[in-house]
Amino acid sequence: MKTSYSHLPDYAKNDLQQIVTLILERVPHCEMIILYGSYARGTFVEYDGRDEFGILTSFMSDYDLLVVTSNEDVREVGHLLDTVDDKYYKRPDNQVPIQFINDDIEKLNSDLSEGRYFYT
Repeated sequence: MKTSYSHLPDYAKNDLQQIVTLILERVPHCEMIILYGSYARGTFVEYDGRDEFGILTSFMSDYDLLVVTSNEDVREVGHLLDTVDDKYYKRPDNQVPIQFINDDIEKLNSDLSEGRYFYT
């Protein structure tokens, strides 16, 4: 597991720094913000456009973020994270999609102790 994002390009570091700031401003009792998925592994795709059977398709990786809170309603945190999305996308240079998952620290710790696949 990587504990730094030094392997990421500058635009991703800047985006993630901005996203973390927005989360901390809007989500009370935020305990952790964990980047996982292709950007965390360093296997992200910035843009892949291709012609598949005569149809132009494209793909780009997103920022996968697990937001862990304490004493918060998961649904309410989801609504707060929607406001982070809205604010982030108001800047035209922010093009990488964000995918949030939010969880309560107690549930996260329980899932970890049970060896739940997503968290191990």
